[in-house]
Amino acid sequence: MSFLSMALRYLRFRWLVTMLTVAGIMLGSALVCTVLALRHESERALSRDAGLFDLVVGGKGSPLQLVLSSVYHLDSPTGNLPYLEYERLQRDPRVLWAAPIGLGDNYEGFRIVGSEPHFFDLPDRDGNPFFQLSRGDLFEDRFEVVLGSHVATATGLDIGETFFGTHGLVQVPGSEVHRDFPYRVSGVLAPTGTAQDRAIFGSLASVWEIHESEDRLHSAIQGMAQLGDRQEREATAILIRLKTPGLRLWIADEIRTRSDGIAAIPINEILRFQRGIVGPVQRALLVVAAAVAVVACLTVLTTLHQAAERRRRDIAIFRSLGAVRWEVAALVFTEGLLLTGVGITLGLLLGHGGLALAAGPIRDETGLVLHAWRMPGSEVIALGTMMLCGAIASLFPAISCYRRTPIADLHLAD
Repeated sequence: MSFLSMALRYLRFRWLVTMLTVAGIMLGSALVCTVLALRHESERALSRDAGLFDLVVGGKGSPLQLVLSSVYHLDSPTGNLPYLEYERLQRDPRVLWAAPIGLGDNYEGFRIVGSEPHFFDLPDRDGNPFFQLSRGDLFEDRFEVVLGSHVATATGLDIGETFFGTHGLVQVPGSEVHRDFPYRVSGVLAPTGTAQDRAIFGSLASVWEIHESEDRLHSAIQGMAQLGDRQEREATAILIRLKTPGLRLWIADEIRTRSDGIAAIPINEILRFQRGIVGPVQRALLVVAAAVAVVACLTVLTTLHQAAERRRRDIAIFRSLGAVRWEVAALVFTEGLLLTGVGITLGLLLGHGGLALAAGPIRDETGLVLHAWRMPGSEVIALGTMMLCGAIASLFPAISCYRRTPIADLHLAD
């Protein structure tokens, strides 16, 4: 009979203690897996979205808020800029691509983003088109829209169907519905794996028309002079891709000093956000996970030591039948490795399984696409370290059993 089968039989005999020990190791490794995998995937997803644009220009306020509202569709805009500022930046020879966006309405919680048709000409970092149509066509009429892939899936809208936008960036009961301005779906984008999958893209002219009509109505109700047919056009933000990313700081400083707006560098703001807010929370969770893992390793040590004390007679008989010292020690050591290995494996499945279940709600709320079953290098190192700690914890009771003599153990057992 092999050491492995003997160890398995003894662990099954002590099934309650075995389950409790494995559960402790499983919880510790699951916490480590979840925290490390979530940190890696969130950083990767945030950086992927931030890397789409070199600069985001908007009204004065928090640069991070500007990036979150314009790139990730998560926060409120900082303010508007004159449309003339976009036209000036578009003519700048240092700019490769620029597009204005206008925010203000939503449909079932998904933001309606007004822009220009060339918004979909955005290239990725390799020079290939970033946006691809899954079906249908890009918008041509003012009130035609193109749906992000997740919007089409979540709402069930398809080509040719119409809907009404609701005032505001989030869905709130009682909000004003723009029933005089129906939108028609002209196309659906292929998945990009970014927050853009959660947006509805239409023309900037439609955003202007809806809100200018709204302003004229409110002015008439309040007895004020009606607004002119054409106001000064504005954009919520301007998204920019430069010919050379090294120009970001130069152009950002120019915009701050020359205009009433600010220019944020998305990747810098996201890195600052991760280090200042997300990082400390993740480190605190890692400390908790490490503490649980240490307790689990100590549990292995205690369990094996107590088991060795209770089985002195069994070990003595085993030795009397011809087993040598190292065989007894190997048996105890094998039990410890089995406990640790099974606990870590179950913890790995539990941690990534939980992350897989959470990936859908995270995508729905933030647009970040997480690959739940991808293992970062830091996680492999952490689990390897836990396995090593479990092996070390198993080594002490194994050495204790190696030093015992069968005659003394039989005498103590009697």
